[in-house]
Amino acid sequence: MLARRRFDPWLLGLAGIMFPLYLPGPVGLASFFAICGLYVVFSNARRAWQYAASAYGVVVLYCAWSLSLIALRGEVEAGNRQLGFMLLLFGATFIGPGLCLVRRPLRTLVVGTRIGTCAAFLVALGLVVYHGHDLERYSGGGNAAIVALLVLLGALVATIRLDHPPRFLPNGLQYMALASFPIFLTETRAVLVLVPVLFVAEFFFWSLGWRPRIRNRSYAAVLIGMGIVLLLPPVQNMISDRFYSVYEYYVAGANGYNMESGDIRLTMWASALAVIKQHPLTGVGLMDMFALMKVEAGSHAGMIDGFKHVHNFVLQELLANGIVGLVLLFAIPTAFLLTVLRQTTHRSIQRCAVYVYGSVAMFGLLHDPFYHELCLSTSMLFFGCCMAQFRRWNMLTPDAARKV
Repeated sequence: MLARRRFDPWLLGLAGIMFPLYLPGPVGLASFFAICGLYVVFSNARRAWQYAASAYGVVVLYCAWSLSLIALRGEVEAGNRQLGFMLLLFGATFIGPGLCLVRRPLRTLVVGTRIGTCAAFLVALGLVVYHGHDLERYSGGGNAAIVALLVLLGALVATIRLDHPPRFLPNGLQYMALASFPIFLTETRAVLVLVPVLFVAEFFFWSLGWRPRIRNRSYAAVLIGMGIVLLLPPVQNMISDRFYSVYEYYVAGANGYNMESGDIRLTMWASALAVIKQHPLTGVGLMDMFALMKVEAGSHAGMIDGFKHVHNFVLQELLANGIVGLVLLFAIPTAFLLTVLRQTTHRSIQRCAVYVYGSVAMFGLLHDPFYHELCLSTSMLFFGCCMAQFRRWNMLTPDAARKV
């Protein structure tokens, strides 16, 4: 295992580079670190108890509840997506212990995401240059919405302030600015609304250390810049097509728009609520979920045929694991955020933790990030890197600097 000290940091950095590019590599790399972490945790009884008493234990408790329900329903079979993802999540809780040979895991991940964010911008720019006006939604060869979320998460992690950052990858908000371009090309509403809000919020915190005169001028420059961006024809066309059309169709009653995706979501949500009322505590599981929803949908059942999730993580969790499962699911980021606040005074890390899980939650109101391999692996990589970094800081003397 000690031989891994030389290449583990490179593997972790590679995972940070790859996930903003929507490459599948982070899933395999996360699995590798998780397997290594299994040995570390269970090689010593004291480590196992420390693992169970930390934020990892909350994740394990959630997985145990979900797996218990699957077993009670008799759904332990290869085609059960819920079973596969719960086992993947359980395994991912060992990523942090598996990073024990990386000296500065959080720094390594941040540097990787900075490279990955710049690469995602260049890829998106290259596609625009190559395809011109014929370019449709940028999807990275897969799901455009998931691409938008991963690029945003990469940019958020990249904004964590490093002590003595690399010369060509300095601290700053330029990574969020670069990430906004590929996110714009994905036309994902749930992420597009987050980018300006998070950029302005982080800009405010970055500017607190500036002189008042410079700070006020910077605020004016940001407002002017955002106003200019909103006046650009491509931006106005996107806003009209992706946002204003929703208002016109559902509020003003205009029928000249194609709102099939919205109608499908509303049908799924209405039928999901009807099923949840019948099974509030434990849900019905993912295997029978849509069959029961189609019964409730009645004549609209054909609209939700072929889907695997309900495009809302709260309803999905209530259907899969009931109210108890939803409470345990919300307990995971709560336990993690409390750990971050207790273990570090680095404000940028604290803010990033809030941004990451807040963004995943907001995105999950219209999509399903918790049942996607790359999203799950990416969020747990960030989780594990932070926990591994805190573990290393706790082994330092009280007077030693907690550097990132």
